[in-house]
Amino acid sequence: MQEAVFLKQLAKRITHERKRQNITQEELAFDCFIDKTYLARIEAGSVNPSIRILYRIARRLGVKMRELFK
Repeated sequence: MQEAVFLKQLAKRITHERKRQNITQEELAFDCFIDKTYLARIEAGSVNPSIRILYRIARRLGVKMRELFK
């Protein structure tokens, strides 16, 4: 799988779960100790976040990290 495709799919999963839980980008970013513009770029699929950041996001969303990669 190409990196760009993978990042877009990851972005969709994060965005879907965040919206399903009715959490704003600002709230999620704050809870994960990242800037809201960086989260917006993650959700746009334009950056490759670290495992540490993905762990924080998954934990805050209450999902296992592997769920972000399905």
